[in-house]
Amino acid sequence: MPHAAAAPDPQAVASVLESSALLLPPKPRLLQEIENLMRNPDFEVSHLAGSISRDPGVLAALFKLCRSPAYSRGRAPANAEQVLMLIGLTQTINLVRGISIRQAAGGPGPQMERFWARCEEIASLASQVAGERVSVCNVFPDQAYLAAMFHDCGVPLLTQRFKEYWKTLNLDDESCWVDTGMENVRFNLDHATVGYWVARNWGLPDLIVQAIRYHHEMPEDDTYGLRSTIGIVALATHIYLHNKGLPDPIWTMRSGEVLEELGIHASALDEYIDEINDRHVSLAV
Repeated sequence: MPHAAAAPDPQAVASVLESSALLLPPKPRLLQEIENLMRNPDFEVSHLAGSISRDPGVLAALFKLCRSPAYSRGRAPANAEQVLMLIGLTQTINLVRGISIRQAAGGPGPQMERFWARCEEIASLASQVAGERVSVCNVFPDQAYLAAMFHDCGVPLLTQRFKEYWKTLNLDDESCWVDTGMENVRFNLDHATVGYWVARNWGLPDLIVQAIRYHHEMPEDDTYGLRSTIGIVALATHIYLHNKGLPDPIWTMRSGEVLEELGIHASALDEYIDEINDRHVSLAV
C-alpha cells in the first residue's frame, strides 16, 4: 500500500473547496452546545444528559449502541444520564459525533439510506473489533465507531454536488473501492480529503481526522494509534462485505498489513470473523 502523503495544504484545499462550490456541513447545534457545557467550570453531567435528551434521534441511536457487545452490560439504559454512566463521558461525546454526521451530511432517497445503513453497520463492527483488540491496539470502541462513521462522509457530500459522481464511481456496487485517484481526476476532489475537512471543522480528535484522511492507505506514521484505527475500519469493512457475500478485491492488497497491525494471524481470520458475528448486534436502521 502507498505511504501517507503530507497533510493537504489548508489554503490549497480551501481554494479547491471554494471553487467547487462544495458545501461542508456546519457543526450541529447539539455538538456546539456540548462543547459549551464542557467549558463551563460548573459543568454537571445532568446538563449534558439534558442536551442529549432534547435530540430524540441521537438519544435513540445511543440506546441502540448500548445494545452492542462493545457496551452492553446487562440491563439497557433508560435515559441519557444512564447512557453516560454506562459508556463514559468522552466515549458518549464521540458516539454523539458519529451519530450526528449522518444527520448533517445526509442525502435524500433510498440510495443514501443504503449508504448510511452500510456506514452504521461497519461502524458497529469496528467498535466491536476495537473492544476485542483494545489490549493489542489501544484503540477504543468509541474511537473506532467515530472513525468508521466519518471515513466515507465525503461521498454523500460529493454526490450532492456532482450529479454524475455516484454513477462515475460505480457506487451501486457495494464492493467497489472508491478510487480517490479517479475522484481527483474527474472532480478535483476526493472523499477522503472532504471528510478530513469536515472532521477538522467539527473539531474532532486528531486521531480521527488523520484516520479519515488516510483510510485508503496504511501510513508509516503511527502517532495516536493511526495505523490500528485504519486497520480496524478496514477489517470491519471486510467483515461487512464477507457477511453480505460480496467480493472484497482490495482486501488481498491490504490484508497482510491490516492483520499484522491488529495481531491476527491470517490462518485464524475465518474463526475470528465467526466469533465477531456470533456476538454481533446489527445497529443499522
